[in-house]
Amino acid sequence: MVQTKPNILLVIADQMTPFMLEACGHAGARTRNLAALAKRSVHFTSAYTPSPICVPARSCLMTGLHTSTTGCYDNGDPFPGYIPTFAHYLANAGYETVLTGKMHFIGADQLHGFQRRLNTDIYPAGYLWSYPLPPDDDPEFQAFPFVPQYQARNIGAGWSTELQYDEETQFRALEYLRYAPDRPWMLTVSFTNPHPPYKVPRAHWEMYKDANLPLPHYPEDMDARYSDFDRALRRWHGLDREDIRAPEHLIAMRRGFAALAHYIDDKLGELLGVLEERGLRDDTIVIFTSDHGEMLGEHGLIQKRSFYEWSSRIPLMIDMPGLKAREVGVPVSLLDLPATLIDIAGETPVRPLEGRSLLPALRGEDIEVVPVISEYHGEGIMRPSFMVRKGDWKYLYCHRAAPRLFNLAEDPGEWINRAGDPGVAHIEADLDAIVTGGRFDLDAIEADIWARLPMKQVVNAAMAANGTAWDYEVRQDAATQYVRR
Repeated sequence: MVQTKPNILLVIADQMTPFMLEACGHAGARTRNLAALAKRSVHFTSAYTPSPICVPARSCLMTGLHTSTTGCYDNGDPFPGYIPTFAHYLANAGYETVLTGKMHFIGADQLHGFQRRLNTDIYPAGYLWSYPLPPDDDPEFQAFPFVPQYQARNIGAGWSTELQYDEETQFRALEYLRYAPDRPWMLTVSFTNPHPPYKVPRAHWEMYKDANLPLPHYPEDMDARYSDFDRALRRWHGLDREDIRAPEHLIAMRRGFAALAHYIDDKLGELLGVLEERGLRDDTIVIFTSDHGEMLGEHGLIQKRSFYEWSSRIPLMIDMPGLKAREVGVPVSLLDLPATLIDIAGETPVRPLEGRSLLPALRGEDIEVVPVISEYHGEGIMRPSFMVRKGDWKYLYCHRAAPRLFNLAEDPGEWINRAGDPGVAHIEADLDAIVTGGRFDLDAIEADIWARLPMKQVVNAAMAANGTAWDYEVRQDAATQYVRR
């Protein structure tokens, strides 16, 4: 049978900032397989997450819609099952749509258009990870102890549930590729690494024993430069009580990240190797990306949730056979990937998507510079917050707080706030209007964030009392496996 549509392999790493990947032009993880992929891909060098946190970012990846459209604000929020995803459209176009690994779907729909999953998810499918702000009268409140994961004493060679999960995810992916069907298929392989904890297979840990990894630069007055948004995140992550700016912590966390990124690069190499073995490489579109980045001590911050470049920028490489490899520096979004996949499949969305198809860029055409928007309204902030990137300018808005404006060409470290500068007032006004000009109902978003918390707590309590859960269970029938009959 001759296929008229290409197969699609989408590989997702979790929390993988491009600023620590040699394949993206930076010192850090030696990612030879990713570098080889970049050389034959259209490499989008200024790609952004539509939300710098796992569940909302993945809802955008699936739907092509902003989190303020779907209502998926934090790691305990679902997006409605009636919203079509790229997997629905590809299934309707004749693809077998299969998922292995983490997608962090919340709610009863654990497929969202995929025909099947090859393993369960790593994290809970319920509303357990929706948190309010820390109470003002309880300065020790913290929903999760983040800081220890970034301290040298907890980083190093070892094993973890996360590594075990990625081993299973990879095994299922390789098994599928070796027996892939004759019809067009779309396989999503989603790893949880290099997300912390930074427990690393010993061989990978030793590779970076003496590596010269870049460390953050801190101005002497850095603490005075923190915005309200920064201070809220520092409190949420516990950085107001324990700091991670000591060199031993910075070196350890970056060594752990680089080693785990190398581990994921090895997994990518195995996947591509099986495509070559089966003669599928020239019939398969290969995409590599991440849901969001990781601060790794930049600006004295850890984790994600921030709009600074290390948290909001992501790798995005698309290898489409027959098309010329090149780099595209125009800012784009993970939000654009669903529109691109749907376009490749020849389907038409039933509602306008909020991302754009990158197929013209893949074909070598210049693409228009448009505002790229990222949102974060969830835990630690709990009010509408936006990033707008257009050209060299990046505008950060947090409801009822002073805005920030950076010129990334002149100030790539994002230290010089140009908001309020009369010389660029017209730029600030234009970018502010994108957020406050009526496109987003800021008061409604804020009201919704708070109104749903007590409702989800009732559901959580009832599900705990009933002993019920939405976690996906893989259907397996031992009677039909291997050579049984």
